Amino acid sequence: MKKRKVIKLGGSVWDSIAPEYFEEWRDWIEAGNELLIVHGGGPKLSAYCTSQQIEPFFLDGRRVTTDEVLIGAWRVLAGEMQTDVVSTLTQHDIDAFGLSGVDGNAIVGHRLTGLGKVGEVVAIRNDVFEQLMDSGHVPVVTSMIASADGPLNCNGDDCAVALAVSLQADEFELLTDVNGIRIYGEFQTTLHERDVQEAMANGEIYGGMVPKVEALLAAVAGGVKSARIRDGSDATLEGTRLWEGNYEFAFTDIRTTND
Repeated sequence: MKKRKVIKLGGSVWDSIAPEYFEEWRDWIEAGNELLIVHGGGPKLSAYCTSQQIEPFFLDGRRVTTDEVLIGAWRVLAGEMQTDVVSTLTQHDIDAFGLSGVDGNAIVGHRLTGLGKVGEVVAIRNDVFEQLMDSGHVPVVTSMIASADGPLNCNGDDCAVALAVSLQADEFELLTDVNGIRIYGEFQTTLHERDVQEAMANGEIYGGMVPKVEALLAAVAGGVKSARIRDGSDATLEGTRLWEGNYEFAFTDIRTTND
């Protein structure tokens, strides 16, 4: 039975990604399954802003996207970063096809208050991504989205979860720079939603791990059968898999469109 997987490829791990992942993804596709990859690129965008002497501004940990930063996102994320990912996948015999949410209004959002040209997803054209995957392509998605205000920058994790939920993926994977979720000093291979909620409440999960865990929670809350966080530099590690619970999240309200 054909399965569908959505992967969020963190920009911080791309330069050190384990080559075994390419073999794993190729095997997944050759088995008749579907794959979609959303890539990040925050470190490269930060480097661009530094080179252009663009002062960074953050609000509650999120980058404020000024007009100058948005131009950088076009050049770096939708340009350099996406081309690098697509080219590398192609070299590993994976039929990658790069696009952003702006292409064909494939991902539409609205602007968030106080963050400049930053948006959140409200609608996705499933047909665009399904037609690509049905044809054997692997969509490689840059999280730039369309809106009535023009192109907007979207948080990569949020965009990936939105796609996973809208496309009702069987699996969602977050490739990052940690081995998984650590609770009581040990990495866990399998967790239930209630375990994660308790760990966040008692401070076992904290700091930069919180938004990663929230992405997993959002995916399973939206109907994704399982979500996993893995170390991008070591494909042999199992990571932590989260099974569905009763967590409520706004992405369950995403509309899908086919026009």
